[in-house]
Amino acid sequence: MKITRRALFQLVGGTSAVAILGGCSGGSSTPDIDAPPANCSVGNASCTIKDNHVHSPHVLEVTSAEIAAGVEKVYDIMGAATHNHQVTVTAADFATLAGGGTVMIQSTVEICHSHLCTISCA
Repeated sequence: MKITRRALFQLVGGTSAVAILGGCSGGSSTPDIDAPPANCSVGNASCTIKDNHVHSPHVLEVTSAEIAAGVEKVYDIMGAATHNHQVTVTAADFATLAGGGTVMIQSTVEICHSHLCTISCA
């Protein structure tokens, strides 16, 4: 369903949509929204890192070959960040991914924080 600006304006009782949505910006993180592949036999996994850093994001890349191999692997997710975290994907996690499931894995703690990584092939 498409909502026009006018319909949104009427829905919120005349309050500016900018005022309502304005609270969504200015944080220290932004969601990574990637359309996941149909399955990981034809493409890499979709990886989302919660509370990722806006200007210097971490990156987690899990390839279809790694999923097919199913061998536990430790990933560095430094990406463009100034610090690193590690994520361990177990053989059981790879089996879940190969079966079309989703796994959620907490990264290591660095500089007093960690990130929840969601990996999916569905």
